[in-house]
Amino acid sequence: MGRPGSRPAELALPVASLAAIRQSLIHEVGPDAAASSLRAAGYAAGDALFVALTQPFSAAGEANAQAVGEIPADAFWRRLSQLFSTRGWGSLSHSPAHPGVGALETSNWVEAVPYSEPRPSCFFTTGLLANLLGRAAGEDIAVLEVECRSAGHHNCRFLFGAPVTLDTLYGRLRTGEAVDSSIAALV
Repeated sequence: MGRPGSRPAELALPVASLAAIRQSLIHEVGPDAAASSLRAAGYAAGDALFVALTQPFSAAGEANAQAVGEIPADAFWRRLSQLFSTRGWGSLSHSPAHPGVGALETSNWVEAVPYSEPRPSCFFTTGLLANLLGRAAGEDIAVLEVECRSAGHHNCRFLFGAPVTLDTLYGRLRTGEAVDSSIAALV
C-alpha cells in the first residue's frame, strides 16, 4: 500500500500473458463469460490508471476529475494516448464519430492478437476505457469495440458515449447494419 498521493503500484507482465489469460478463460468458462470477466477486470484497473492520468493535474497528488475537465480536449487525448503508449499498450488516436459519440483508434493495440478471434475481443480494454473515460467525464460512459485486429480488421476501434446511446448503436449493429450507417442513424 502506497502513501497518500503516491502512484498506485503497477505490475508489468509480458504481452503474451494477456492473450493467455483470455484463451484460458474462454476455454474454462466460455467466450461470453470470459468477455464479461475481462471487462470487469479492465474496469477495476481503470481506477489506478485514472490516478496516473490525473496526477500531473492535481496539486495534492489525488485523482481530480475536475482538473481533467479543465484542460483542452486535445491535451487530454494526447495525455491519454501517452499514458497507454508509455506502458506498452499501443497508441490511441481520438476522433469525434457523432455528437455524443467519440472514437479511439489504434493499429498496434497490445490486447489484440491478429486474426485470432471471430469477433472484436479487446474486452479488458473496453472495461478499462469505460472506467477511465467515465471518471474523466464525471458520468457513466459505455465503450463498444466495433473493429478489432483480433477479428482481422486493420485497426482496433472503440466507440464511447452515454450508455443509452451505445446500447442503441449496439442494437443496430446486431441487426447487421454497418458501423458507419449505424452511427449516422443516431439522433
